[in-house]
Amino acid sequence: MTKAISLETVSNTAVLDLLETCSTLGLIDENVLDSLGIQRSTLNDPALRFSENKLIELWNWIAKNSTLPEVGLLIGQTVNPSAKGLLASWVSQTESIGEALEVFRTNITLMNPSEHWDIQVHDRLCTLQFSIRKDKAYPSIAIERSMSAMLAWGRLLSGHKFPLVEAHFSFPATQYPEHFISIFGNKTTFERSENCLIFDSQFLKLPILNGNQFLKSLIEDKAKSALQALTNDYSVTSKTKIAIEKILLSKSAISIDAVCNELATSRQTLYRKLKEEGCDYKSLSEEYKKAEALKLLQTESENITSISLRLGYKETSSFYKAFKRWFGMSPKSYLRSLEY
Repeated sequence: MTKAISLETVSNTAVLDLLETCSTLGLIDENVLDSLGIQRSTLNDPALRFSENKLIELWNWIAKNSTLPEVGLLIGQTVNPSAKGLLASWVSQTESIGEALEVFRTNITLMNPSEHWDIQVHDRLCTLQFSIRKDKAYPSIAIERSMSAMLAWGRLLSGHKFPLVEAHFSFPATQYPEHFISIFGNKTTFERSENCLIFDSQFLKLPILNGNQFLKSLIEDKAKSALQALTNDYSVTSKTKIAIEKILLSKSAISIDAVCNELATSRQTLYRKLKEEGCDYKSLSEEYKKAEALKLLQTESENITSISLRLGYKETSSFYKAFKRWFGMSPKSYLRSLEY
């Protein structure tokens, strides 16, 4: 029987690849690892996992101590095909960029459960949106690395230059814009509502150069077993919370249908399993809606109508009633209270 593993962990291989890249760049040595309580030898087994909190500590050390301001971009652009974990190996055997992105997006938990990618195709453009759990306190260079690495792998797997139409980042403009332009192109902007890469949707059809269907089937079976082991000790309540958080991070509207789609289950099944655990969907969703409502009301770019839609209310009046029930005042009264 496969042993269950905590979702508060990340891929051993991904961490080892990060350390080796940092060593190559002259950023980290064994003394630094000792000070952080990281033993390289414990990372050699790809079947084992690494503490996510320890990874965040490592990222923050790099952000604070690196003499290279563009270090996140450099790490992302340093691709080592021989250092592929289970997910990267699976992706490398797919038929097309579109399939590769879908496999990566839907199985990202194998690498890092706090990362989330979303794909939207509209008007011949594909938007690849990236988010990472805010409560985990990853520094912005970790976002730079993920965005940069996504593009580097796309170019490597397809052998295509893969030019972007636009690239957006959620953090403020950096002091090294030339590095962003060299990687993402001239239309790179900062302080946007989301991190995303926008490109011609025709690129989704680009073939993977060395994809092999037989190898893909073998790796897929192993990856799915590992993914099952990673989540089988978590309750449906916990999985539902994680699904709601992902939807919030992707800035999509919260709804039972969106949650069921994320969990690949039906309404009836979700309701039944939550009831068996002594919980219900309404209570869980309201818990997050309350916190998100307060946060969004403090964001000048959001108005009450857009907030109510984001939180799953078709009518603004329904949001007003819910807010007053939660906090004993209307949204407008709450906004006025912030002015004093």
